Amino acid sequence: MTLSFRRPSPRATALLAALALLAGCNKPAPPAAPATAPKAATTPVPASSIAWREGDVDDAFAEAKDSGKPVLLYWGAAWCPPCNRLKATLFKDPAFIARTQQFVAVHLDGDSEGAQAWGERFGIKGYPTIIVLRPDRSEITRLAGDADTARLVDVLRVAARSTSTARQLLDTALHAPQTLTPDDWSVLGNYAWGTDDRLLKREEAADVLTRLSKVAPQPALQRSFALAALTAAKDPPAPAPGYRTLLESVLADPAEVRANLGTLNYMPARLVAAASADAGERATLSAAVVNALDKAYADPTLPVSDRLGTAFARIQLARLAQGQPTETEPKDPPPLPQELVDSVRQRVQWASETARTDEERQSTISTAAALLSEVGDHSGAEQLLLAELSRTRTPYYYMPELADLAEHRGDKKTALAWLRKAYEGAQGPATRVQWGVLYVDGLIRLSPDDTAAIETAATQVIGELAGQPDGYRQRTRQRFDTLAAALKGWSKQHRRDGSAVLARLQKKMQSSCDSKNASDCAGWLS
Repeated sequence: MTLSFRRPSPRATALLAALALLAGCNKPAPPAAPATAPKAATTPVPASSIAWREGDVDDAFAEAKDSGKPVLLYWGAAWCPPCNRLKATLFKDPAFIARTQQFVAVHLDGDSEGAQAWGERFGIKGYPTIIVLRPDRSEITRLAGDADTARLVDVLRVAARSTSTARQLLDTALHAPQTLTPDDWSVLGNYAWGTDDRLLKREEAADVLTRLSKVAPQPALQRSFALAALTAAKDPPAPAPGYRTLLESVLADPAEVRANLGTLNYMPARLVAAASADAGERATLSAAVVNALDKAYADPTLPVSDRLGTAFARIQLARLAQGQPTETEPKDPPPLPQELVDSVRQRVQWASETARTDEERQSTISTAAALLSEVGDHSGAEQLLLAELSRTRTPYYYMPELADLAEHRGDKKTALAWLRKAYEGAQGPATRVQWGVLYVDGLIRLSPDDTAAIETAATQVIGELAGQPDGYRQRTRQRFDTLAAALKGWSKQHRRDGSAVLARLQKKMQSSCDSKNASDCAGWLS
């Protein structure tokens, strides 16, 4: 079961996880001892939270220019699960908070005025993204927010005084790796590759990461790059002994398991299949992966969402053992072992009971519902989501998932009702466009002959642009591109009315679009 526009495929999820978490095993060097004992001083009271500027990016750069501090830019959204994971973990860590005092920290909510234009300016692909920039607005690095907090604190230490950009470091790593310092590798090892197509294009990722795996100075870092390269490859590689050695070496060290948790959680079947073609050996390796991830699940220092995510690996490896596809949605797969189904239900119950704060729940419940759906417990997933509607600050976030469940059981009317309600309740200009596109897509898919409803809903979504300076940017433009593709496909199947509808919608777009983006909007449906 796959949500039309919201939930990525297993492979896409794994690729993002791998590129976000590919490193992290480069252990930061301990700070050097001072040459002389420092004079006694009054210890300042540590800050209890990050001193975020809210949305005023230009002012943040002005302050950075005056103070000489770099800018720490966080781009997120209220409903975004991984953003809430950051709020529940990294952004509450005292060491990270203390380190941010060396920066001008600015929080840019994706629904704030001008946010999408800034996202486009910095080449941001999605939520969350954390970027370190110089006062002149040139980029130093991007942080993989899911990495270990201690390492990210160390990366901030390096970034605060860095004279090189990640692009320069990558070029040096590929051509003169011996000249890089441990601090340089700390930046590369914790770079959020999956958030930046400009530095590393997806089609080049596997090759570049493989090259990095051969020149990185630490074995653990070499293995993390190698795992990421294996995951980033477009097609699964042929089984080879080297992949088995790679996987076994990672599994042997709990620190490496933790550092590569995203890859192990979301794409273990590719790793196991690359390690061996023999069914018996695959079973042994799968058991080793499950054992290592069970230990991660039991680790109380890990976030609830990370611990719960280990259940995805168990499901995927069970599908591999059944001979089912693991990187695409299987069609009519056989039932999973009852022991696995029971285990997933138990872990979902644990996560729901353990995640108590708003941030913890927002980062966990969607994953929990997806797990229940994966093991065939659609009723359990629905009940979990329904219960969450009265607890969350963003109930509209879960409604498309409820719509997906209704669609799965053939209840088109209820599915459309949930999508409509989600759009009606969505908050913020960029979010309303995103949820509006979900609704129109649902109408096209589930009620394609209701031309009036489709046109009315699409017109309303286009109208969201009115009064939004620079609104037709980044994520919003991407959603409108998705909407255009859906509408053009629908029009081809409804030739009698479709062309006229598209003409009226294009006219509405031109009247709603900000003058700065008029030329882009003019070609929207062309």
